[in-house]
Amino acid sequence: MELTLEQALKKGIEAHRAGKTNEAIRYYTAILKAQPKHPDANHKMALLSVDAGKFLESLTFFKTALNANPDVEQYWLDYIDTLIKFDRAYDAELVLEEAKGIGAWIDAFAEIEERLIGTEKVSGINPTSKKSQEPTTQELQNLIDLHAKGQFKKALDQASELLIEFPESINLYNIIGAVNKGAGNLDKALAAYKKAISIKPDFAEAYYNMGITLQLKGNLNGAIEIYKKAVSIQPDYAEAYNNIGTAFRYQGKKGEAVKAYKKALSVKSDYVDAYNNMGVTLQEQGKLE
Repeated sequence: MELTLEQALKKGIEAHRAGKTNEAIRYYTAILKAQPKHPDANHKMALLSVDAGKFLESLTFFKTALNANPDVEQYWLDYIDTLIKFDRAYDAELVLEEAKGIGAWIDAFAEIEERLIGTEKVSGINPTSKKSQEPTTQELQNLIDLHAKGQFKKALDQASELLIEFPESINLYNIIGAVNKGAGNLDKALAAYKKAISIKPDFAEAYYNMGITLQLKGNLNGAIEIYKKAVSIQPDYAEAYNNIGTAFRYQGKKGEAVKAYKKALSVKSDYVDAYNNMGVTLQEQGKLE
């Protein structure tokens, strides 16, 4: 029996609460295929992206949810909280002002405002200048949209212009890496990821993306080492463990591959891709049962 959008959302939320991430993603994705601007499904996907450390990906979902229904205060709270979590205090202040401007004001916003004041003091941001080392979320989102559309040259041109103003932006270098990877410029992609890591040595997502690029270049040993750095920073990085398994499998190291897939599943018990990859590897080992 085909589920209604409401039923699919309910099942997605139940799976989400139970920690069954991939199952939740399947339900939310199905909803978004039918209704791309569904506010609740976008909001939930944003939260899952945040949990996975995928900050840039979460921005798209948060913005879509808020554009579809700006009256839900929890959307604003989670969006602002995410910006603070990823050291984007300036952007968080702008979003907070936007929320207050449409009348979305609750007691929790007062607490957030206090946290932002504390963040400014700790980070050394001058509250009067409001200067950030990162472009605005909208500027980053524009680049992400161009990348998604395959408009690589335009994305790189705009990113290069932004780098003049934000030369220490880890997000810009991460996006530049992704755009170059998409355009097939793998060496340039690696250079961009290395620059991001030189600015923020514990940038797990950049290590992960670098690992994918090295894997595309056929440097499996290098990819494995880089993925291991990603999981040393973020021990619950299931996708990195999964990719370690795949790299080992391509090297013919089936036993090591299975161990990596099991590690991915120990972190994310409903990780469908890891189960599938482990099944393929066991089959190649002749372990059909």
